[in-house]
Amino acid sequence: MEKGNYQKTYSINYRKEEGQSSLECIQANQIFPKKSPILEEENMQVPFPELHGEFTEYVGRAEDAIIAMSNYRLHIKFKESIINVPLQLIESVECRDMFQLHLTCKDCKVVRCQFSTFEQCQEWLKRLSVVVRPPSRLEDLFSFAFHAWCMEVYAGEKEQHGELCRPGEHVISWFKNEVERMSFDTQNAWRMSDINSKFRLCPSYPQQLLVPACITDKELENVAAFRSWKRFPAVVYRHISTGAVIARCGQPEVSWWGWRNADDEHLVQSIAKACAVNSSPHKHVQNSSYTNGSDLPDTEFESSMTNSTEVETLVIQPHKLLILDARSYAAAVANRAKGGGCECPEYYPNCEVVFMGMANIHSIRKSFQSLSFLCTQMPDPAKYVFYSFCASSSAFILLPS
Repeated sequence: MEKGNYQKTYSINYRKEEGQSSLECIQANQIFPKKSPILEEENMQVPFPELHGEFTEYVGRAEDAIIAMSNYRLHIKFKESIINVPLQLIESVECRDMFQLHLTCKDCKVVRCQFSTFEQCQEWLKRLSVVVRPPSRLEDLFSFAFHAWCMEVYAGEKEQHGELCRPGEHVISWFKNEVERMSFDTQNAWRMSDINSKFRLCPSYPQQLLVPACITDKELENVAAFRSWKRFPAVVYRHISTGAVIARCGQPEVSWWGWRNADDEHLVQSIAKACAVNSSPHKHVQNSSYTNGSDLPDTEFESSMTNSTEVETLVIQPHKLLILDARSYAAAVANRAKGGGCECPEYYPNCEVVFMGMANIHSIRKSFQSLSFLCTQMPDPAKYVFYSFCASSSAFILLPS
């Protein structure tokens, strides 16, 4: 049985007296049974609609709010506002000033809840301290209980796991609407590719992707094999006024040997050419649609996307390509030892490679934690002290002019 598939789980029970085994089906409510909530007052009710697989464990009353905790969230209902915090989003919890419960979230949000007694505050502190710890088993994550109960609820309507989990038609419509909103010319310059259907090529990319019209799916597969994590260059944004586009991709796997990939170089140059064609004010040929990604030579690619009466006098020049590498140059070169690397400007004509020199994820996390800690402290009357602490936390602060 695959991990996480709890639609039908079976166990084998052996009968000693008969020496035979029987197959027993275990339902979702047996794997993830729901518990009755502990109510601090008899007339209390669960203050929110529960999700599939969610059950409320505690419901109590704070000084000016109703507080409840389930296996998924912490719910605090004030008179004029409601706070829902997923338990796995809570970074830390502590008791301050004896009666105040102070929660710090991983997104830097702070939640405070005041209680009437010290004992009540300590009780909720104990409850939350247990659930905010990382789970000891993967199956303890709420997503597994949610999935199991969903499969049981929809078992009569949808037998296949894939049908339940696949994106709906609204996702496909949303992608097409975004392409139209940003005025991508899908008749001449670009095409929508389904090469990543069911995430078969790149698990971290969406199922539909936007690529130049002259690039075939076969070329995309070759480029994906050359890029880290199969993340080949794919266009994600277009500025409506200027026509400039942004494409994302993984690092090329050039290694110390300086490997090249002709299809990768062709794709990068085709993005620049398609960008130039799409931003051209001249009238395009309406019949030159390449929805199947037919492979055209560069000269035909340029001429087919211009007015047929102006082909001899007008040649659209590709825009300059700017490649932004978030790493430092030293980090990019060091990655060549592990099979990665960066783009060589000599292989990509009319392009410029700029290294942003950003710190790695560990440094960013440490900086964020330092800034979060600073924001939770009592404000100091001297402003320069606050700014000096900001500087020492290595956080980027935008000061008002």
